[in-house]
Amino acid sequence: MIEITDLKRLYHMGNVEVRALDGVTLNIEKGEFLGIMGASGSGKTTLLHLLGLLDAPTSGRIMIDGLDVLSLTDYEKTMFRLYKLGYVFQDYALVPDLTMMENVALPAMLRKDRSEEQVKNDSFWILQRIGLCDRRDHLPRELSGGQQQRVSIARAMVNRPDILFADEPCANLDSENSKMVLELFHEINEEMKQTIIMVSHEDWHKEYFHRIVRLKDGKVTSDGKNHSAH
Repeated sequence: MIEITDLKRLYHMGNVEVRALDGVTLNIEKGEFLGIMGASGSGKTTLLHLLGLLDAPTSGRIMIDGLDVLSLTDYEKTMFRLYKLGYVFQDYALVPDLTMMENVALPAMLRKDRSEEQVKNDSFWILQRIGLCDRRDHLPRELSGGQQQRVSIARAMVNRPDILFADEPCANLDSENSKMVLELFHEINEEMKQTIIMVSHEDWHKEYFHRIVRLKDGKVTSDGKNHSAH
């Protein structure tokens, strides 16, 4: 589904060259729950941002379903993100003045192929799925951090993306809420065969991943199936 070849991302800070990614080659299968792990500064978030088309590599190739996504124009990349990809960030990134239902509906409303009725139905369905339908008219500040993160997962899922990216989605949550969010990812992955690529530095999260790719200094140090996964 995703083929990554010799991906590099270099930054220049003054006269210093920083190799955030230094030649990463990976294949990711459809339906995988992949964990990208490593210490702070290892290149995890950089890799996620490149795969999610939120940043461009210095060199290398990314193929998604046979399409060379780096050759797309900016507009085509925007459309690809909207129709094919979903994102969950560590800070929830919900719009404070919109209700939960409106926050979830946002990505669906941006699409040209959805009627208002369909947007409503899809938003309602995914909020039901995450068990927060009864809070749909609440504003973000009226919900706990764990609930807000579940709403941001619903928003990422409303367009039924091919790939769901999650960047340290439990970073601001306590262990109980973290477990709830990871269980939700697990259910989405199992029941909807959703491909999920998640960045984490928490060792206990690995029990949820089918496969773990570890990075250090922008390079892959290990890549293997996780036989103790859920």
